[in-house]
Amino acid sequence: MYAREVLWDLMWPGQIPPSPVTAVTVPGKRLTLEGHDLHIVESGHADSDDSAVLHVPDLGRVVAGDAICSGVHMYLAESADGDFGPWRQAVDTLAALKPRRIVARHQNRNLDDNAARLIAETRRYLDDAAAALAAHDTPADFFDAMLKRYPEHLGPTVLWVSARALYLAREGGGPVQNLIAAWRL
Repeated sequence: MYAREVLWDLMWPGQIPPSPVTAVTVPGKRLTLEGHDLHIVESGHADSDDSAVLHVPDLGRVVAGDAICSGVHMYLAESADGDFGPWRQAVDTLAALKPRRIVARHQNRNLDDNAARLIAETRRYLDDAAAALAAHDTPADFFDAMLKRYPEHLGPTVLWVSARALYLAREGGGPVQNLIAAWRL
């Protein structure tokens, strides 16, 4: 899915400058920065397809991108079929690296970067989202259940968009159309 064309350019027409990007594959999926080996690890689907993390083994650190969130509602909208199994596999891939610290892309800056806590909380959030999805018939009920479970989490708009996308998928329609409709608040 091309988020820019189907989402961001529609939400902010003419406001985002063109930004052509030439992707270059990193040889061996490794590079060195300031004496540290950085390993690019493909983790699969997290909040979108084809996610990757950056592992710095000698520092016991993983830069997790969107695979792990810290104190914020997770963007579940692209798991529109309600199957969080691929995201759980991405978390398992990250956990197998045995990091001590994780840099989450989306985070509450008041929380620490303890890997064990972040992995456990991400797994629990996915489990709670699956349970809420099974237990509730409307996006509003799902939203309310998750807000009740995670009242301190940041980003309720992301939760609402996720709820709408998950329930629109139940009604049919294509994933791109559902995603666009979910973002139309």
